[in-house]
Amino acid sequence: MEIIEALILLLHPIAALVIIREFVKQRNWRKLSVSLRGSERAKELDNHELQGERLFRWVLIVVALAFAAKVASSLLSGKDFTLDLLIPGHFHGWAGLLGVALMTYLWNLGRKTSAQKMAGKSFVKLKQLHGKLSDVMIGLIAIHAFLGFLYLLQLIG
Repeated sequence: MEIIEALILLLHPIAALVIIREFVKQRNWRKLSVSLRGSERAKELDNHELQGERLFRWVLIVVALAFAAKVASSLLSGKDFTLDLLIPGHFHGWAGLLGVALMTYLWNLGRKTSAQKMAGKSFVKLKQLHGKLSDVMIGLIAIHAFLGFLYLLQLIG
């Protein structure tokens, strides 16, 4: 495998590792929210919401990077561009699309929770669902990352 092709293929997993780290940091809000009070809590909540917005955008970019890397790698190896390049041919790819759907739902729950709170309406159920989905997603992310590692070994090997 050409070195350039290998580097292109590594862009997605490296970016994904950064996003996973940020997702874990974002989840620290659940621990912080219990211990903080007053203006310090409000400041951290604002930060959590801002980072959630950024994290969602970065997830979309990392997934787009996966598609771009697959297309670029195929073109560099002399294959023609076809729409088949944009269809995942392995479980890791399909699971990534499911992850985008779950991340979109998580992001949407966070926005709804914030809107309900600002409107003075009950937001506890939304907040709990947002937190529980985050718990489930961290497990799915770990599985997805492992499958991605196996897929990368298959591509490079």
